[in-house]
Amino acid sequence: MKNFIIKSIAATTLWAACVAAVFLLTACKPGVVNQPEDPKETGPEQPIAQVDDTAQRTTGDTQPGTSDRPWETWTECSQKPGDHPCNFSLIDQHGNAVELYDHYDKVIVIDLSSIWCVVCQNIATKGDELITLYGEDNFIWITVLIDGTSHGVAPTAAEIQAWVDAFHIQAPVLAGDRTLVDLSAETGYPITSWPTIVVIDKTMVLYSGINGWSEATVRAWVESLL
Repeated sequence: MKNFIIKSIAATTLWAACVAAVFLLTACKPGVVNQPEDPKETGPEQPIAQVDDTAQRTTGDTQPGTSDRPWETWTECSQKPGDHPCNFSLIDQHGNAVELYDHYDKVIVIDLSSIWCVVCQNIATKGDELITLYGEDNFIWITVLIDGTSHGVAPTAAEIQAWVDAFHIQAPVLAGDRTLVDLSAETGYPITSWPTIVVIDKTMVLYSGINGWSEATVRAWVESLL
């Protein structure tokens, strides 16, 4: 595994910095699209407070006319705390399409990781552990792999399967890419470090997030929502 030099990056705008304030900078550092930087790994992060940021963006009605999800009534979304996160449909390790909104009425953890990230590898089994602890009827952990084995390159189906096999993962592992990254949190997640962890409540409202990994912090958030 490659070793990466620790470097800092500055927020592109004050507004983007405010959005990213709920995500603590630590762990494996990515190169954000249009702002290439070297990845990094750092020491333990400090817990962060939930931010009440309810700004939204209009995306059109997200409820299909024949929806089998009668609760899906909102027409605005963003990846900011207090908002409904935007739905996504990504392919899992079994070749099936998985939508975020399918997991309404569960506490959801989204683990946005990269295969090359050592910290991401270290927490790869946490999803199955926490699903067993909290119960699959109440909780789901979804891993979205943004990069494969190469920095900035989306994972292949073979790389996804190799990740699943290496860590014996039962929880969903989805194939993502860098289009899911957006520092403004409007069209994607404000990922500034790997992994980035997002917690969503049972009503599909984004509760909080952290750049990096703190098991105590994530478990405290989840348990407060169960």
